[in-house]
Amino acid sequence: MSNLQCSVIELFPVELWREVFDYFNLYELWFSFCGLNDRIDEILIQTTLHIKFEKDDIASFFMKNVLPRLNVTNIRSLKSRYSRPVSYFFSIYYIGSLVQLRLLSITFMYLYIDNSFTFWNSLASLKYLKSLELLVCDKSGYVNSIEEKEFIVCSIFNKGFCPLLKSFAVETDGRTRDASIPSLITTTRTTNIEYISLDSLSFNDLIKLLPALQNVKSFRIYYELSHYNEPNEQQQKMTITISLMPKCTRLHLKLLNDIMFEDIEYILKHTPNIKDLFLSGWWHFLDAKKWESLLSIYCPKLLKLEFSYTGSDDDDDFVKAVRTFHQDCATIRFWIERNVTIMDDEVCDWDQYLDCIVVKFNIQKMNH
Repeated sequence: MSNLQCSVIELFPVELWREVFDYFNLYELWFSFCGLNDRIDEILIQTTLHIKFEKDDIASFFMKNVLPRLNVTNIRSLKSRYSRPVSYFFSIYYIGSLVQLRLLSITFMYLYIDNSFTFWNSLASLKYLKSLELLVCDKSGYVNSIEEKEFIVCSIFNKGFCPLLKSFAVETDGRTRDASIPSLITTTRTTNIEYISLDSLSFNDLIKLLPALQNVKSFRIYYELSHYNEPNEQQQKMTITISLMPKCTRLHLKLLNDIMFEDIEYILKHTPNIKDLFLSGWWHFLDAKKWESLLSIYCPKLLKLEFSYTGSDDDDDFVKAVRTFHQDCATIRFWIERNVTIMDDEVCDWDQYLDCIVVKFNIQKMNH
């Protein structure tokens, strides 16, 4: 009976085995199928690989005993949430050799100090990469992680690295330059990127990136969007003739206190099809009438809204703004129709707790 089973397995077409293998990661493939017979081993060596480093000891075993027997050009995705295995992997394999890579997701990536950015320059070889997610860190405590992040951003948007990229996320380990990216120039071509997530960005750099964002569906700055006290920035805003983010339906921004209503208006002019809007900022945005005007004019398709405004109950101006906001939302038809909810909350900003007002509505709950 066993001989018959073996003969049936031997007759399975290569395409069928590869379709089956697509459901397994590298570890599962190796432990489940390696050694069954010579034919399956040969198919296994040539199959596409999806690598996910989860534990240091298992990762080390695979890199020493398994990967040397496989064709690294068949790697389609590489994920790691740990610094040691991915650093060891790239000490053995040149990132530019992963020419068929489609997805690269690395958390806690510690690199050697390298002013020439040799490692990140190799991204130019990843012509088929569609998803790039990076958290770059720096054990030295200097600004190398910031410079690495900035080099990656410039490489994607100014140098044309990874031309098929659709999802792009890069952040540092909590460090920011508090200034625009020095080497970033205004983009002149549209990318294929549909999803962007950055930890921080200057408003001036956002303006420079806009021409490249025409295919973006989701845009997120989750740590800070700021002017960074750049005095001439207002003069660099481009005259709006067309919306440069017409496909964007989801916008998520954390605003520092130097961002004003006119800056928000400028962004919303470029996102006329926005459906989900998430903003967090300071209490000077507590103006129900201004928001009614902006959202009515620039966001006709908005379905879901969430604002959070930060201040202090010890600040009389904040308390007054909260009271006025409540009163206006209770009397202005725009907010009444959308069943707006206003809640008190508290947020931790570094070492201090600040009061927060959260404003939400969902168009599906509108009164009829």
